[in-house]
Amino acid sequence: MTADTCVALIRRTLLRPARPAPAGPFVRLAVGLSVAEMLMYTAQKVYMTARGEVGMPGHPAPAAVQAQFAHPALAQAGNASVGVIAALVALATVTRWGSRIPRGMLLCALTLALVMQSLGAVITIQRAGLDLAHPGWSAAWEVLSGGVQIVAWCVTVVSYGLRTRRPRRHPATEALR
Repeated sequence: MTADTCVALIRRTLLRPARPAPAGPFVRLAVGLSVAEMLMYTAQKVYMTARGEVGMPGHPAPAAVQAQFAHPALAQAGNASVGVIAALVALATVTRWGSRIPRGMLLCALTLALVMQSLGAVITIQRAGLDLAHPGWSAAWEVLSGGVQIVAWCVTVVSYGLRTRRPRRHPATEALR
């Protein structure tokens, strides 16, 4: 196998644009919820940047953690930019410009975003301290939004993977060619 053959193989398989099938209304809703959640996360991080604290609104990090950051606003601004990037990654699954991104690259970014957002949602749900006997609106909202976040990201990633896969050729039709 020559170097030119290897380069051609890489271009055909790894760098091929995804060109996904059109997304249905349920998938568009899930992507919209994923994007909205990431923009809300970004807004919260911008708020914490303005305050110069680490953590989330209503749940600032303890003083010992705050002391570890020489520039907490810079750390929060970095987190806010990660939120914008994750929103763009989710949005790329249903837009025309996103169809130009190679499938493998976008699936890797989506999977990473799914894992990170799910971990963040689980931490938020765990920290909410929902008492079923006396539920408070704040705790109930955090549990509900965390659950919706996990489901929305799962639907976004799985639907993109299914809409961009190559159709399998049946051996019988290959024999006819």
